Amino acid sequence: MKKRFFSALMAAPLGIALAAPPAQAAPAAPAATAPSIDFTTECPPLPEGQDPALTTCMVIVVGGGSMKLGGITQEISEEMRIVAQATQTSVSDPLEFTSVELSGKPMKIPGGVFGLLGYPIPAIEDWPLVKIEVKPEYVGNFSFMLPSVTLDMKIGVLNTLAPQGCAIGSDQDPLKLDLGVDITGLEVVDPGDPSNPYERPTILRAPANDSSFAVPKTSGCWLLGPITDALAGLPSASGNNAATFDTYLSLATYDSAPAKQADPVERLKSLRIGA
Repeated sequence: MKKRFFSALMAAPLGIALAAPPAQAAPAAPAATAPSIDFTTECPPLPEGQDPALTTCMVIVVGGGSMKLGGITQEISEEMRIVAQATQTSVSDPLEFTSVELSGKPMKIPGGVFGLLGYPIPAIEDWPLVKIEVKPEYVGNFSFMLPSVTLDMKIGVLNTLAPQGCAIGSDQDPLKLDLGVDITGLEVVDPGDPSNPYERPTILRAPANDSSFAVPKTSGCWLLGPITDALAGLPSASGNNAATFDTYLSLATYDSAPAKQADPVERLKSLRIGA
């Protein structure tokens, strides 16, 4: 009995932090400048035997915004990046993804446990039992067909008390985002270098939102799971959650021939990759 009580007591800080109301946190301001994108360092290698003119690399950067997951609201304080490679066998064939990667640094919840409770103490927010971070993790089902972008993901939970692999959602039961992209709001924020579009690509910006996805319960959290789920209201049904992203997009073919680069806005609007 003492052992079970001790485990529940130690799990409480993380559960309280995840469930605490975020009323004190203001929405993140949109990024003032376009993120850096360099296809030469970010894109995967050209598949062996593949025509570079029929191979496209796409980089999507979420530079700001927020996600509300049941009783949890987290500002996007670190960039999230999707780097995808798509190929086709001829110009008349559809593009198919051959590689998709989602990356991003852990995002610290300001003030840790006490910050979410409304009493931030900066001096101790990095203490092991106080510090809490979340990190996006790719699960699959990525498609790009404007005005819709779909993405399955889970949210890793990082805390001293959280076992490795602890997450909101799982590979089998992920968050299924169906982001609506406002194509009327597409704007060029960096024209790049038309003579060298692979190293200096054109970068566009557009808002993306979804408020229809459901949020599953935690997975791989051991004793923290039931406590976190109960306090954070997970699983959370569709209509109780929201994702608002300040998004930047860029793409180029591997041959990087300037003459073959179509108008970037029109090209993104007509691009169809995925189911």
